[in-house]
Amino acid sequence: MRFKAERIFDEYMGSFDCSGNGDRFIVGVSGGADSVCLLFLMKEYFPAKNIRIIHVNHMIRGAEADEDAGFVEDICKKEGLFFKEVKKDVPSYARENGLSEEEAGRLIRYGIFEDEALEWEKELKDSAGSVHIAVAHHLEDDAETFLFNLFRGSGIAGLSGINGGRERIVRPLLKASREDIEEYLRGKGQIFKTDRTNSDLSISRNRIRNVIIPEASKICPASALHISRASEKLKAISDYLNIRVNEAVKETVSFEGSRVRIGRKQLEGLHDVISSMLILRVLTDMTPMKKDIGEVHVNEVMDLVKGPAGRHADLPYGIKADVTHDYLIIKAEGADDIKAREEPPSYTAEYMKAYDMTDEEKKEIIKPSGPACDYTKYFDYDKITIIAGNEHVEEAPFFEIRHRKKGDHLTVKKADGGMGRKSLSDYLTDLKLSSEEKDRLWVFATGSEILWVVGYRMSESVKIDEGTVTICRIKMEDTYGKLSY
Repeated sequence: MRFKAERIFDEYMGSFDCSGNGDRFIVGVSGGADSVCLLFLMKEYFPAKNIRIIHVNHMIRGAEADEDAGFVEDICKKEGLFFKEVKKDVPSYARENGLSEEEAGRLIRYGIFEDEALEWEKELKDSAGSVHIAVAHHLEDDAETFLFNLFRGSGIAGLSGINGGRERIVRPLLKASREDIEEYLRGKGQIFKTDRTNSDLSISRNRIRNVIIPEASKICPASALHISRASEKLKAISDYLNIRVNEAVKETVSFEGSRVRIGRKQLEGLHDVISSMLILRVLTDMTPMKKDIGEVHVNEVMDLVKGPAGRHADLPYGIKADVTHDYLIIKAEGADDIKAREEPPSYTAEYMKAYDMTDEEKKEIIKPSGPACDYTKYFDYDKITIIAGNEHVEEAPFFEIRHRKKGDHLTVKKADGGMGRKSLSDYLTDLKLSSEEKDRLWVFATGSEILWVVGYRMSESVKIDEGTVTICRIKMEDTYGKLSY
């Protein structure tokens, strides 16, 4: 007889190589029913040498926690599996970092699993990401996460539930119910441990798990399954909306180190769902703990955008939001220190010959796409050398990165199609930047000729054309101009 948990596991793991030289897995095993089930299913599917069992002792339950570690170790000895116990003082870590013990435990566990995977890859001299991390979340965990996020006011991304897999993490039992898991263990005659803290109803997730979901099951026996399916549909919707958000980012957002500037008119022209998701993305990219940013903070920022200029909001982690007549400006903690920064941001310059490039590569250079194009530019290097001669700049690479200076100018295209000189000061004034923002900008310059205002436009005088021979690609480092999207 094949149990439902086995069928669900097999369907999920079908794309993995179960040969002796195939995929390898770090398996997190606490001793509870779900992780013990995962251990045995992994053992049935993969050779023992492809599996390493890691037990994390959170040092919360004293002798009881030690007993759990011994229980898992005994199983591994009997089954011929690698076992390692890692002890971490979760309560101390939680106090030191202002976290709940639950959140601290989760961060520590995944950190340990990642370290073990990296260490195994080094032993194997294998590529990064070749060792996977298997964890035992199941159907009720997914429903519990959905409800928890719903109650705390999460947006659509939070209501997408637990991801079935991301990066190196796999969750083969996510579609199996607790009953499916226990049925499998009963069939094998395998016992498991029960963590007494799981019955502590003062913990929000325990109350959802032990009270709300069972009560929902009395209304509809398949309630957990229906919640999980709803979260799966919401994830698909979220993925689609994120494509639209990516498009909106290109049109509305400019990055200036730890500051983000968003055009108010462009933002107001977006659908409320897209604009809210855009703001949420910007805010969460500025925070170490994304869970601390919710819809309440997004709404606070959106209210600023709809109000008069000059309003301000203080957000978690020292983030500040301000509105001018034309822009919403969101600043990470310490962003005001950027004004005094004298050390220019790092960049790379790469030189290439136009005749060595394909037509597709040339097309991308002439008409780049995506947010990265604000911080990567292609120049006609021969034109730069000519400008350098006119500006009496004698040392290669014939350009520098610096703040603005009096007399700076750039070449722009005039209304009649011809070329003309425009002072940098006038150009920045047209952008409606404050004096502080102007002073904080970085420019690439050859003498007083501005080649590129970083994050904005480059001069017409150095753009590549059909006659270009030598191309210089300048790329700013991520730490200056980009968030993680």
